[in-house]
Amino acid sequence: MCPRSRFFTTAIAVFVFAWSVGVQAQSATALIKIDPLQRFQTIDGFGVNFNGTYFRDSQRPMIDLLVKDLGATLFRIDPYGLTNWEAANDNDDANVMNWEYYNDRYSIPEFEAAWAAGRYLNSLNIRPYLTLSGIPPVWMLNEDRSAPTFKSCSQDTKSHLNPQMYEEFAETVVSLAIYARNTAHLDFQYFGPVNETDCYPNEGPRVDPEEMPALLNVIAKRLKKERLGDVRIVAAEQAHMQNNYIEEILKSKELMPSIGAFSLHSYSDTNDATPHIRAVQESAYASVPVWLTEYGDLDDLNQSAENEWKGFSLAATRRALRAINQGVTAAVFWDAFDNYHEHYPRMTYYGLFANHNHHYRPKKRYYAAKQLYHFVHVGAQRINVEGPPGMLMSGFVNGDDASVVVVGMQEAGPENIAVTLPGFEGEWQVFQTTPRLDCEQTGTAVIANGSAQVHLSKESIFTLLLSKPKK
Repeated sequence: MCPRSRFFTTAIAVFVFAWSVGVQAQSATALIKIDPLQRFQTIDGFGVNFNGTYFRDSQRPMIDLLVKDLGATLFRIDPYGLTNWEAANDNDDANVMNWEYYNDRYSIPEFEAAWAAGRYLNSLNIRPYLTLSGIPPVWMLNEDRSAPTFKSCSQDTKSHLNPQMYEEFAETVVSLAIYARNTAHLDFQYFGPVNETDCYPNEGPRVDPEEMPALLNVIAKRLKKERLGDVRIVAAEQAHMQNNYIEEILKSKELMPSIGAFSLHSYSDTNDATPHIRAVQESAYASVPVWLTEYGDLDDLNQSAENEWKGFSLAATRRALRAINQGVTAAVFWDAFDNYHEHYPRMTYYGLFANHNHHYRPKKRYYAAKQLYHFVHVGAQRINVEGPPGMLMSGFVNGDDASVVVVGMQEAGPENIAVTLPGFEGEWQVFQTTPRLDCEQTGTAVIANGSAQVHLSKESIFTLLLSKPKK
């Protein structure tokens, strides 16, 4: 061999060695560390928002998929889409319900569809929670209110719920709950009587944070009076996470026993639930959970494949995982299926399912949500998990079968990753949703000496499942 050839061969060897060392160094930095002994909140469930107004038999297979395949356990049902069904006062006495009036209103086709949806969910062992949205009738509003000092969607001064009408408003919303329980025969426990009162007028009436406890107190008292004291209020369903509705509600010792959960909405990557969760944990009511009852993305008119992946899959998953890591115990996607929303009013495309003339097909965002919903069970505890920069993850131990689950996402991350779980044996199953995959199993990885090597796509929403861990 001539000297030049030996030099060339030596150079190649050095290059290959250097490349190998570089790959090993890169692999060493791509590390997921799981600590199942460091535990946090217990999960109450995951689910979807559901417009009950348009329920029909053709939606039953879709609901079956949501429950049995996706893993949804929380259905936030809006039975009408507005709160203005009592267009004229039923009578002159807020303490006396005119049931001739209310029975007629709650038996119109829109409500009947919602009651049928709720009963179908009951048949699947799901107890939906009822929620109300949209503006109340004009006669309940105060048109002389000053501009808000809190974060809101509008500076409108004509959509404020008049405090003198709290008793009338309570009569209206509680009459619906009574009808749902006693006449429509819905089995439900949770009730959200107002929605996004900081995003009036379309989403609900204006109710300022310091006013919310008084309104909810009137509603809670009316529920008890009407023998619905077991119904728990979900509040305040706020649109802007920085507003202090929760802190104001916590001040009311009279109201708090009626609060079943606090609720927040998130469509932004900058939202932070931590201050609210800390306020609850440091109060006398630390056992009251904080739920994320709406999350997703709002650019629904952009129906491109890129937005379906970047916005409604990646961004929505990021918002859910961040909120979970901050301490929420439930997450509810907006929306279950594409439909016409009365308080927009227009056809909307937020759904996990596309709606083509009432034929329903799961979108990419459905499979993104499945990476979390399907594998993390009610009663799971969040555990500590750490990973490389740019990788967002939440870890869990399921209470029913002791399986260990890591749900995460990355947009330009490493492909080869070491996963450490000291003291455990078993085999990880790897599931991924990518621009080309729909929650599919892409591999397995055997744990040896507390570590396993997994392969992920650079752009992926992934789940690592250790279904039968051994110590």
